[in-house]
Amino acid sequence: MSDSIPIFFDFGGTLVDTLEVTRRVFKEALGKDFPSSKIKQMYKDTSSKGQSMSMFFKYPVNPVKLLVKRNKLVSLQREIFMEVVELYPQIQETLEKIKKLDKNILLIMVTQNPMMENKEDSLKLMKRLFGDNNPFDQILAGEDKLELIVHNFDPDDIARGVFVGDLPNDVYVSEMLRIPCFGVTWGYSDPGELATPFIVDEIPELVEMIKDHLEDLEEDTSEEIGEIEFEEIEFDDSDDFELISE
Repeated sequence: MSDSIPIFFDFGGTLVDTLEVTRRVFKEALGKDFPSSKIKQMYKDTSSKGQSMSMFFKYPVNPVKLLVKRNKLVSLQREIFMEVVELYPQIQETLEKIKKLDKNILLIMVTQNPMMENKEDSLKLMKRLFGDNNPFDQILAGEDKLELIVHNFDPDDIARGVFVGDLPNDVYVSEMLRIPCFGVTWGYSDPGELATPFIVDEIPELVEMIKDHLEDLEEDTSEEIGEIEFEEIEFDDSDDFELISE
């Protein structure tokens, strides 16, 4: 039986800031200069399953023009992403500290970013972001974060995990998995939009929060062991015992 403790991390908005990437893509491909508030809302809309295309009708973007320039959008996103995107300050050192907390910890990136589904692009980007010190054990990329986790991890391992994300959909995924969600406030959501009691305002706080989670896991294990009680039997010195051979 595995003792793995998976710490699932969202990518965009949690580990890296993608606001400038999206702003430049839309400006160059569609001639639209969106403010940060609208870009953040787009991310929140598209993170919800089934809203990836319908959400564009909420914003001043011609859907036909969008489809015609789809290939240009994809190409631009890859090019600008590779050039512009950066880790949030203190992310790398924080991940390294988390990794050292317990030998059973696995750092797992879970993302809906289609670029990360391409192994070559994924390796290239991780190399640029982390150099030779990539702390992640695995990258799961696809449309549905819940399915990615369920299909790649044993239920017992998932139950020991935590999800770290910045969107309401990340909270939803953690609820479906029945694990805590650490909602970070430096991404695309305000604290009031993250329906979790575990709100993280500063990146270094994650280390202590993960440490607390590990302590909770130890306490749960101790309680399970404590439930097994053995009846104590007292023997009198006068008791006579015989050896029985079978």
